[in-house]
Amino acid sequence: MGLLGTALFLRNSRIFAKFETASQIPKEFIRKELELKGKIRMVLPTGELRIEHEPIVRLPRLLPRKKNAKVGLLTLRLAGLDISKAGHTYITKDLRLANKPVTFTVIKHADAIDDTLDADVTIKKSVFTRTNLNVDLVRRGYARVPPPEHPSHLKAIQSVPAYSRLVQKLLMSEKVQVADRRGVGVWERDTWVETMQSYPSAMGGIIRANPVTKFVVLLFNVTRDLTIQGVKLTQQTWALIVATCAMVAAGYRKFAAGVDRMTSAYDRVKRRLK
Repeated sequence: MGLLGTALFLRNSRIFAKFETASQIPKEFIRKELELKGKIRMVLPTGELRIEHEPIVRLPRLLPRKKNAKVGLLTLRLAGLDISKAGHTYITKDLRLANKPVTFTVIKHADAIDDTLDADVTIKKSVFTRTNLNVDLVRRGYARVPPPEHPSHLKAIQSVPAYSRLVQKLLMSEKVQVADRRGVGVWERDTWVETMQSYPSAMGGIIRANPVTKFVVLLFNVTRDLTIQGVKLTQQTWALIVATCAMVAAGYRKFAAGVDRMTSAYDRVKRRLK
């Protein structure tokens, strides 16, 4: 019973859970803006991403998965964006997102679309390189923030703090995006007055492109990733120790019960022989 209880606890605990539908994600995960991870298994023609979620802490698999078992996939829509047709092509074909690892923060449930989530999605391109897909589309001119008069957009800004913060970040990206200086995508070229106004933002881009800045960012990312991996390894080791202790305790109880039964049987036989 102890082993079974431990197994059920680990299976039902949310840090070990694998979410396969939008309704399985706890409301506090969305409210606290917890970062989840997974892999992109499919990109729909409309730009939605089909993600196989990975648990926050992965337990070692004791039983093999059935060959024909279907894995449930989460459907994510890039939050806060009105994506152009060119943007859909960029997502579905140019980026080659299939099987790439991602981290994502669920902002809210998508309006009028069942089992779809609006999310802030970051792609992990390499060990040290990550790209926020929402921001990348805006900077390349493939998407823009919906206008304020859009009803669901305005309602989300007023009622969902995470959505409001994301929109502010995307609006800042619109001001410094590269596409407006190339005249591509959904953007037109600026007038000379707008170009002069964009110089402070351009200076910020120059600073970010500086090798020293990149080195500092790289050092920070390496330190952060090593720390995260260390914490995850510690969590997995602790979970394994807990499960092992439960198994040992259950085995010990069975052994003790067996010894008691053998002792009772011996006593009964001994009394009969007298």
